[in-house]
Amino acid sequence: MISVLTICIYIMENHGQGKDNNNTEEENFTSPYQLESITEWWQQYSPLAWSEMYNEYIKYTTSMNELYKEYIKSSERLTELYKELAANTERMTELYKEYVKSTERMTKYWSHKFGNLSSLKKQREEKNR
Repeated sequence: MISVLTICIYIMENHGQGKDNNNTEEENFTSPYQLESITEWWQQYSPLAWSEMYNEYIKYTTSMNELYKEYIKSSERLTELYKELAANTERMTELYKEYVKSTERMTKYWSHKFGNLSSLKKQREEKNR
């Protein structure tokens, strides 16, 4: 990387020499601030930096892919649970219907039995009067 930095400095020092060789201070690109900028620029845009960013992107993409796979598995399991819940709800509905029918039969039986008793009781009361 030092040799690349040296090349960048050399290019900047010789910038503008093909024009008219009258480099003023403003056209001289060797100020420390500009060297820092070139160093930062090179660190950011060098092939090594791009390679590192690409590798980080690959890691990120891989981890996101794993998360999506886990999400798919959990979604499939949730779908299965909802199907089981629907089946259980249908079964409960059938059981409630059976319970209602059974309760109606028992109510009719007892109301008929007690209804007859109450009519007998009324008949006895009328006879006793």
